[in-house]
Amino acid sequence: MARTTMRYIALAALLLVLGAALTGCGPKPSCEGTDVTAVQSAQDECAAANDELDEARDTRAALEADVTSTRAEIAALEGQPNDLAARLHELKKGSGR
Repeated sequence: MARTTMRYIALAALLLVLGAALTGCGPKPSCEGTDVTAVQSAQDECAAANDELDEARDTRAALEADVTSTRAEIAALEGQPNDLAARLHELKKGSGR
């Protein structure tokens, strides 16, 4: 009986080894290089978009400053139409018109 039990254990071990050999290591894992490349390209696009946004904000701030200074000049000139008309008349007289 001990001999029969040993044979069953040896047979089970042999079947286990053969089963593992026939099934192999399983399916090949997917390549992670493409995932890394996709993430990195998305990060690069995000960084480029942020740089473009910062540049647009700087441009907008400069344009708003120009608009503010021009409005201040207009407001200053609107208060003196008579002085400007007199100055224009003087300039026209000096040019021979």
